[in-house]
Amino acid sequence: MITSFYASLISIWLIILSIRVIALRGNPMFKFFKFEKDYENSMERAIRGHSNLIEYSPIFLILLYLAEISSFNIIYMHFLGSVFFLGRLMHGFCFAFLKSNMFLRVGGTAITLGTLGIISTHLLVNYIF
Repeated sequence: MITSFYASLISIWLIILSIRVIALRGNPMFKFFKFEKDYENSMERAIRGHSNLIEYSPIFLILLYLAEISSFNIIYMHFLGSVFFLGRLMHGFCFAFLKSNMFLRVGGTAITLGTLGIISTHLLVNYIF
């Protein structure tokens, strides 16, 4: 159930990032999402924010599911899930909606890689011992 919750949150964020890309491509139905004047850079950044979420989320969700079926502490799994989601929000928002923000970009990346490292290490240690 925990993995389902975070998969749902990530999917909703993916839909928002997808709408941003669609809007930048000129779909009039989503014109309220289009507010950048620098089209080329905005489009490239929106696509990167969207793609990056797609690249990192599957492995995290797989690891979270493995932790869930291994009976990890529920609070610990929610902590990792919420921190990972925060990292993806920070990174995606920076790329899809801002011209630049190093704090969100670097912070989001560090949080994402940190949670992946923590959960994978914990699973490996749990397997060995």
